[in-house]
Amino acid sequence: MDTLFVIKELAAKQFGGEPDGIDADAPVDQLGIDSLGFLEFLFELEDRFGFPIPQDSVTGVRTLRELAAAIDALTATAKSPASS
Repeated sequence: MDTLFVIKELAAKQFGGEPDGIDADAPVDQLGIDSLGFLEFLFELEDRFGFPIPQDSVTGVRTLRELAAAIDALTATAKSPASS
């Protein structure tokens, strides 16, 4: 699954536009996403990906591409074997 594409699809659905027309490298506030909207967007992403996204893991996120990288890192951590 292409995480960035899923994020762009959900962003288009929630904030308007077409997924291909969303600049993944633009700051999220330029996409019309305020802090409350971003938080609601994270809840949608949690539902879509099926795991919680801790707010501290996305604190420095400024673009959708950075958000995709953060989610990919969480996914990799969740899939790695737990250390004893």
